Amino acid sequence: MNSKRRFLLSALSAALAPCAWSQTQAKFPSRAITWVVPYPAGGFGDALSRVLAQQLTLSLKQPVIVENKPGAGGQIAAAYVKQLPADGHTLFYGDIGPFAMNTSLYPRLSYDVQKDFIPLTRLLTSALVLVVPPNSPIKSLADLQKAAKSDKGLHYGSFGVGSQPHIWMEMLKRELGGNLQHVAYKGAAPALQDLMGGHIDAMLDVAANSLPHVREGKLRALAVVGTDKRLSQLPQVPTMGELGYAKLNTPGWTGVVLRQGTPAAVVEQLHAAVVKAIQSPEVMERFGDFAVTPAPQSPAEFSQFIQSETDRWGQVIKAVGVTLD
Repeated sequence: MNSKRRFLLSALSAALAPCAWSQTQAKFPSRAITWVVPYPAGGFGDALSRVLAQQLTLSLKQPVIVENKPGAGGQIAAAYVKQLPADGHTLFYGDIGPFAMNTSLYPRLSYDVQKDFIPLTRLLTSALVLVVPPNSPIKSLADLQKAAKSDKGLHYGSFGVGSQPHIWMEMLKRELGGNLQHVAYKGAAPALQDLMGGHIDAMLDVAANSLPHVREGKLRALAVVGTDKRLSQLPQVPTMGELGYAKLNTPGWTGVVLRQGTPAAVVEQLHAAVVKAIQSPEVMERFGDFAVTPAPQSPAEFSQFIQSETDRWGQVIKAVGVTLD
């Protein structure tokens, strides 16, 4: 091949490269996107995911389908996402449990958040509330401590072994003393039903789940967790800081990750779409009155945040002595 012909071919390749790149970009998304939730339907995470899926469907011009894969502290969902193509058509929603706590809870955890997934963005932070049944004789944290130290003790619920409510209540037990027995449920909805029915005595729950029930008199709030100021929706309920337990004042958060290996351009496109969705008026209209705050981060920031939360909760989990098979 002579030099002139090589020059022409090189110039042609260079001219076509941007076009080929553009066509590759235009192919995403090429089909429906699956948004995987590691919890059953009916809880806050499921409800938030469905609102976000509606917004993403509009912006990405492809259906975004919420798929619930509960169980094993998020490991079933993680294993499901891990075996799917790293092409951006599957997003994995989660919170403190599967994205930070599980590393210390499970000695043989089936996934590594930082190695198997690309942290895309944090979605929001949220306050939580410590609640009891409406007819409970427990009307304050001091009452709860007294009841826990009685011969009968108390049973508290959570929406899963190793979830933030589970670990937080174990932290509270260390502070208060007494007998607090854990009852694990497969999701927030059944736990709340049993709490309102008086089958368990107390529960830490995401404010977005419990606030409507507190307002309707179906639950009583004892304390607010994860905020330095009282909630405007519950001005009569003290914060954990006010009650002298500032180190228990830990907020909740949620986020979303992708399969490791997803093309950088797809990550960038999905990040922009998800951030737009979490900041949409529709999300604030639905959840803005329930003590949640949109708090998106860049992939790098979210990766660092996950690592810091993993380290922090690792120390807590070691201190309370909880390990899972």
